Amino acid sequence: MSDALSARGIPKSDLIEDVESWLTKEKLSIEEAEVVLREKYGKYKYVESSMTAQKQRMSEKIPEFENSLSIIDTLIAKRAANESFETTFLLSDDVYTKATVQKPETVSIWLGANVMVEYDLESAKKLLDKNRGSVQKVVDELTSELAYIKDQITTTEVNMSHIVNYGVNKRRLASAK
Repeated sequence: MSDALSARGIPKSDLIEDVESWLTKEKLSIEEAEVVLREKYGKYKYVESSMTAQKQRMSEKIPEFENSLSIIDTLIAKRAANESFETTFLLSDDVYTKATVQKPETVSIWLGANVMVEYDLESAKKLLDKNRGSVQKVVDELTSELAYIKDQITTTEVNMSHIVNYGVNKRRLASAK
């Protein structure tokens, strides 16, 4: 097995070309090698599943940021044109009311953990742009890591089949004697 790691510390799976020398080097029997590779395969599949779920969660945030940025752009345009506008907002569960906004200057942004902060429009836009960029960067990194993981899974599957085929051939030769 290789000491090479991915950006997130996932070990690289080297292709086993000469099974007999690999078994000797690792000091494993065929059965032990099968167990080791099945464990490794299971770990890779678990990491793949976890990263896929994380990527999905992060990807879902991007449209929310884009929607919020669009709203802020609209507010900036209304302020620049010195226009008031009417909007509907949520008071509580299933209770909405109408309001007229004379000159939008600030917006309140949920930061999480039940924290809401009021920002001027330009600062809010900068913050949301920065956060969207951070989320996009994480999605891109996860995409790259998932491609790496899929390669490791494929290599491990090939290694498992090499070990199984080696064992079958060895048993066949032993029974032919």
